[in-house]
Amino acid sequence: MEYSEMSRKLVDILKLNGKPIAVSLLTRKEDIPEGMEEIKEPVRYCQMLQNARFNDAITLAAEKQHSCKGGAAAIGLRDYPENISSGALYYNKLGKEISLGIAKRVVDNMPRPTPGSIVNTIVAPLDNTPTQPDVIVVMTDVLAARRIVHAVIYRHGGRVTANFAGIQSTCADATGSPYTTGELNVSIGCDGAAKNAGLKDDELVVGIPAELLEDIVNILDSKAQDWDDWMRS
Repeated sequence: MEYSEMSRKLVDILKLNGKPIAVSLLTRKEDIPEGMEEIKEPVRYCQMLQNARFNDAITLAAEKQHSCKGGAAAIGLRDYPENISSGALYYNKLGKEISLGIAKRVVDNMPRPTPGSIVNTIVAPLDNTPTQPDVIVVMTDVLAARRIVHAVIYRHGGRVTANFAGIQSTCADATGSPYTTGELNVSIGCDGAAKNAGLKDDELVVGIPAELLEDIVNILDSKAQDWDDWMRS
């Protein structure tokens, strides 16, 4: 199934506000599509996602074009700067943890690719991605996230284990985690994405490994309406 068709089905079935987002984490410069140019002004990763979701923007960026260094580190472009790796940002500036040591523990447990293993990112609407993506990010309401989870366990059973901290939701939770584990992840969002990229208070962030996408779409296409009908009957 083409990415454009999968995008259309996800929007229609899940009643998404905006489009699913395709993220490619490139490990080699030669994989950049011919003719693509890096953006001129630095942008936060969460803003790149929202620009693709709502404005059809396609963004090619190296580490220097990622204005949020925490976000860049969470998707493998670099290591965390000292103010983040030490826990100081979350303890001293943001007051998110009770001590510096606990704040450092939060950072140490962020799921992410090996620092420096990614050389460029491409963020695009799924229906117009110029490359084969690694992760699909969906920002959506609780019911749509629940349906995606149902589609995963429909075939595989078991449970979906969400891994999040309410910090670095779009980068670590919805991109770094599915990229490194190959498993779906659901995040409650974060204050940074809300403040800097307009993530709504009632939106979740879902990260889907690209290799699971077509199966999820096919199951939603055949089962989601039945699930909705039973729920509302």
